Amino acid sequence: MHQLPRNAGAGSSRGITSSEAFGASTPHDSAVDLKFTSQILNPLVNSLLSVFFPVTCSLCQSVVEDLSLGVICQSCWRRVGPFRGILCTRCGYGFPSTNIQSARPLCGGCRRSLFLFDFARAYSPFEDPLKEIIHQFKYSSHPSLAKPLAHLLLSVYQSNPQELSADLIIPVPLHRSRERERGFNQAFELSRQFSRLTRIPLPTRLLVRTRPTKVQAGLSRRERRINLRGAFEVSRSRVLEDKTVLLIDDVFTTGATLNECAKILKEHGALRINVLTLARVIRG
Repeated sequence: MHQLPRNAGAGSSRGITSSEAFGASTPHDSAVDLKFTSQILNPLVNSLLSVFFPVTCSLCQSVVEDLSLGVICQSCWRRVGPFRGILCTRCGYGFPSTNIQSARPLCGGCRRSLFLFDFARAYSPFEDPLKEIIHQFKYSSHPSLAKPLAHLLLSVYQSNPQELSADLIIPVPLHRSRERERGFNQAFELSRQFSRLTRIPLPTRLLVRTRPTKVQAGLSRRERRINLRGAFEVSRSRVLEDKTVLLIDDVFTTGATLNECAKILKEHGALRINVLTLARVIRG
């Protein structure tokens, strides 16, 4: 918690102004007061809005009690659970079996050095209810879900503070045509909210998608790699020099998209690439 600076410390030669003597507020005090007031009023306003303008949960059709939760009710959010069990030390893959003896287990992909990023974690396996929440976020035009979803990313970040530390955040970009079609880039909206929570800088359009690509769903790992070849470009290389990047996306499927992004970022000077996603596809 930030402490207010002292106006005049011991030994200070600065005199006390009339505004300080009579308790008039300084600009800093006003900012603190406004922040404190908003912390009290925002929940109250949300509660009143939910009463007079009720929103139906997109999953169970019950009433959403708190509008800060987006279009998902508290009961459905409580069903979203984090990864349990043993994870790959490097990429965070959730092993289906718990009968693993190694203190630092690696999945088959990491043992074969398939990934070009350095570390990856996801909040949860890509399964319901989180799977459906992500679909509501991406495909049903509910960007209000970015804020509560960013809090899931924050919990993963706080559990891995050293491994996921970064100088800047880069969202996996959409091509402009896909972004126009969807109305927003879900990875950018997640990154924007996450940046506000962590104060990690979020440069705009540092990594761009230069051409539209086929939808990745249904493609093999090899087809995904070919599909993405040459699809990304860095706009300002100097920003990346010797930096640790936190690459954010909604879902880690095979890692082909994240790999291609990591490849081009490292080619333009990034020192380390960490990956943070909401969900990870686990193949039984």
